[in-house]
Amino acid sequence: MLHEMMVPQEAAGTRLDVWLETQLAGCTRSLIARLIKSGCCSVAPGAAKPGYFLKGGETVALDVPDVEPMEAVAEDIPLTILHEDDHLVVVDKPAGMVVHPAIGHLRGTLVNALLGRYGNFGGPGGEPWRPGIVHRLDADTSGVICVARTPAALAFVQEAFKSRDVAKRYLALVAGSPRADFLENAKWIGKHPKDFRKRAVFKAETENAKEAYTSVLVLHRADGYAVVEARPRTGRTHQIRVHLADLGHPVLADGTYGRSRQWPLNAKPDDTSALRRHALHAWTLDIPHPAGGRLVLQAPIPQDLARFVPPKLVPRPR
Repeated sequence: MLHEMMVPQEAAGTRLDVWLETQLAGCTRSLIARLIKSGCCSVAPGAAKPGYFLKGGETVALDVPDVEPMEAVAEDIPLTILHEDDHLVVVDKPAGMVVHPAIGHLRGTLVNALLGRYGNFGGPGGEPWRPGIVHRLDADTSGVICVARTPAALAFVQEAFKSRDVAKRYLALVAGSPRADFLENAKWIGKHPKDFRKRAVFKAETENAKEAYTSVLVLHRADGYAVVEARPRTGRTHQIRVHLADLGHPVLADGTYGRSRQWPLNAKPDDTSALRRHALHAWTLDIPHPAGGRLVLQAPIPQDLARFVPPKLVPRPR
């Protein structure tokens, strides 16, 4: 899991590894040092070495291994439930919520909330720190996420994703005005060759890259941005953000693949109407149900994005 942090001025003079240990619950200094030495850390501006002394004001990025041998703790966290039955729960995840516990995010995750609401979630077996989790959304991506309540349901939904018998549609606000109302990107996706935080596009059959396909439908054009519906056929890490950026229209407020972490670009720090998370929302999910038939569910567009989307252009799930 990628952690990006701004170093406060009061941390000036502190060693990088010592400071990171205080910021990431469950992460030891020895692990941090190994990650730094292996190239999983960057400091802008400056070098990433365990013994680097912070100056204050730097941006530190650290990529911590995702799988953690830990038990998730039940917490009383409100959830917006779109559907629930004996097999599946479908949640409208808010932006900012991490899906499952990991170093630096031991509490406050979707899994913590599900355990607090349902108790022994996901049934026996599997990974106790991410029970029932089939697919994930980035922390800043809001919207529909499906979770299995039993091992049988988990296996069924995993197979549906593997066989691509699942249709996902995302709403995104993107920079610029696309050249056409329908765009496609079929470039393969793999790890960025120079920046561990990112993914990049590659030609087909490139070693260590994977097939990926995204279609894009323009719903509305505005001043400096467009509202689009992205339809990924595959589910690669950061796929929609990478493919949209490659098309020349990065997601607004995407500091990793776009121009800035906020929108509008000239927004003042106290402007509460500005976007300060990437403008991507998992809008609809069409998935087969373990008991038969299909579920087609839609998560309402959250308010921070809805003010940029004309109401008449918001389609119903299909």
